[in-house]
Amino acid sequence: MKFSIVIPVYNVEGYIEKCLNSIKIQTYSNFEVIIVNDGSPDNSEKKIKTFLKDKRFKYYKKENGGLSDARNYGIKYTTGDYLLFLDSDDYIDKKMLEELNKAIALSAAEMIKFNFTDVIDGLEYKHFERISTSKVTNIQELLSFDYFEPACGYCYNLEFYKENNFQFAVGRYHEDYGLIPLILCKAKSIYYLNYFGYYYVKRENSIVNSNEKTDKKAFDTLYFSINNIKIIKKDKKIDQNTKKYLLSFYANGAIYKLRTVNKSQEYIKQLKENKTYHYLLDTNYKQKIKKFICRISYNLYIKFF
Repeated sequence: MKFSIVIPVYNVEGYIEKCLNSIKIQTYSNFEVIIVNDGSPDNSEKKIKTFLKDKRFKYYKKENGGLSDARNYGIKYTTGDYLLFLDSDDYIDKKMLEELNKAIALSAAEMIKFNFTDVIDGLEYKHFERISTSKVTNIQELLSFDYFEPACGYCYNLEFYKENNFQFAVGRYHEDYGLIPLILCKAKSIYYLNYFGYYYVKRENSIVNSNEKTDKKAFDTLYFSINNIKIIKKDKKIDQNTKKYLLSFYANGAIYKLRTVNKSQEYIKQLKENKTYHYLLDTNYKQKIKKFICRISYNLYIKFF
């Protein structure tokens, strides 16, 4: 079993060595690393070149196009059986690939979900999931914790990934939110590995934590919600229960982001035009109240939730 690990690189000279070294010391050795320099202006390349003596590390350079573009670019050069995305300021446990190989041998699943540890100011905090089983898992369980499911939290069968021609949306924030749920509903089998193998480093100046483009992040979320709701509604291959849950997931994501947006009136206008509240689940009392309030006024929703 060969793993392909795609790593986009941009302005991470202080992190890239730890990232790449965490792969080099893996207890499972059958892997390739696809490093994509996305027009990084710093000294990341110098740090990367020290790893290229190991033929498993492959290096590509391109003009800056953003994280999504770099991931899509890197996929073209993968030759393995299973795919992993690793952000260049993060790192993985030395037994990560070994544990994934065991899970794949056991399940033959098209996707393997694993746990991750948040690293904040050098301190580690395990990001606990509430999945009840280590067997093949349904999409309802996987998407019931966060609105934004990270691409780096999964291992993908590469043939399955390429056959479906999955692409991250270029030029938009929250690209994982836009794509990963659609990949999940295409997968015939998903296995949950209760293993904390991924270390997610949260930086103050990272894209994820920047406050400079709050509105763009919110409106990109709204774009994915509106667009993906249309895709899901038309897809006859998705069973009705999963479809209802996915529609609610995207409606929730769009409404949740209303808390952060500055241009709230324009945002609310689009929520109304697309009747976003209509797709919220109402299977319990709390959900019914939330849906009712959103139907009356999204401003009221912000006050109560």
